Amino acid sequence: MTRLVADIGGTSIRLGWQHRAGAALAGVSSFSCADFPSAAAAIDHFIQQQPGVCDSLILAVAAPIAGSLVDITNNPWRFDAGDLAQQLGAKQYLLINDFTAQALANAPLLDPAYQLNPAYHACIRAGRPDYRAPLLVTGPGTGLGVAAVVPGPGGPVVVGGEGGHVSYAPRNAAETNVLAALTSRLGHVSAERIVSGPGLETVFQIQTGITNPAAKISAAALDGDKAALAAVRLMLDSFATVAANAALGFGAGAGIVIAGGIVPKLGRLFAESGFIQRLGDHGRRRTFLDQLPLYISLDPFAGLRGAAAAPDNPHMASRMVLMGHR
Repeated sequence: MTRLVADIGGTSIRLGWQHRAGAALAGVSSFSCADFPSAAAAIDHFIQQQPGVCDSLILAVAAPIAGSLVDITNNPWRFDAGDLAQQLGAKQYLLINDFTAQALANAPLLDPAYQLNPAYHACIRAGRPDYRAPLLVTGPGTGLGVAAVVPGPGGPVVVGGEGGHVSYAPRNAAETNVLAALTSRLGHVSAERIVSGPGLETVFQIQTGITNPAAKISAAALDGDKAALAAVRLMLDSFATVAANAALGFGAGAGIVIAGGIVPKLGRLFAESGFIQRLGDHGRRRTFLDQLPLYISLDPFAGLRGAAAAPDNPHMASRMVLMGHR
């Protein structure tokens, strides 16, 4: 049974074919969501370029999962997964959150015998992992994703959620100023409003009065621009607080994987940012946080690989919807 696998984020849609369970993805492609009016249009374009027959549709989406309706958090796409599967002639479909897919892609890190693949991960701190405990997978991109994965009978078990939408928690005067400015605009301010690509743009605008895209701010920071550096460092410090809170909440003794599209592009700025120091600066649980292994996910197609693995995971397979039983 051939699977069409899609990982749909706020900025990009990544797709590929999987011709049998466990097989490597074929025809892997990536497109900008902004180039298409809908998910269906992007998928149709992919099939025109990479022809195939869709027996099973696997969707990982940057959206809350509640039934078949999908409302991508940071782009205007809205669709019904069942209707999309029907249009494609699929016999079944599976709908999961994009960070559930990221967690599945990173689940091999729970195996003490696993050898790091340098194309997939950079280890920034070996730490003292507890392989029986959860592994936290989190990171900023167009939004802020959070999930955990734990060892389970028959395969890894993902604990998903919407952790990017927890309330923002400032730790210093600069962060408090950003919170105050956003509170006046939005009311509630989630962590994602600061820890994300759009969040970086917002922080820079509040601090300088200038509106620039995140890519330009990051490039300027890498070139040593002080205002851009200040914005990047505030975002990364804020991310460290989010990651620490999530690691404590999950009891993520197996470590933290930093996923998402932003951190790998920041290069040395991440190492110089004080992220690790801020991560550990959490009072009575500092020892726990200081001992956690830290990894950066380097594979831009990790979410697609995780989505492809989902139907073969016994804890995910039960979510498959047969088209005759919608």
